[in-house]
Amino acid sequence: MALRRLDHYNIETVRPEETVAFYCDVLGCVNAPERRPAFVVPGAWLLVDDHPAIHVNFVEEDRAGTTGAIDHVAFSATGYLEMCAHLDELGIEFETVELPQMDLMQIFVIDPNQIRVEINIRGEAEAVAAARA
Repeated sequence: MALRRLDHYNIETVRPEETVAFYCDVLGCVNAPERRPAFVVPGAWLLVDDHPAIHVNFVEEDRAGTTGAIDHVAFSATGYLEMCAHLDELGIEFETVELPQMDLMQIFVIDPNQIRVEINIRGEAEAVAAARA
């Protein structure tokens, strides 16, 4: 038995439009209402590479509290410089960590529900260094 990848995470939000827009417009997810079962609670399933990785429940009451030991949710991605430029264009604040010795570039953003999202880009450190030269 072995875990293979993150299947999904669920967000309960009183900010449905803002949350869906963040993940779709900022991070490039696809909203797929036709793929979401008719649950009692309204919501959205947002696709990452055709997989419903982000489940969003639309709730009336903000029940957010501490998330315990969960600090962030991470995704792998491509296009480090393009993602940084995209976030700049949208006026989204973000932080980066560049670890060229590991060939890892990271981008951190905060979603509308104060969830820290980590975007990991591997295999582009050399190209990023060349583009900056």
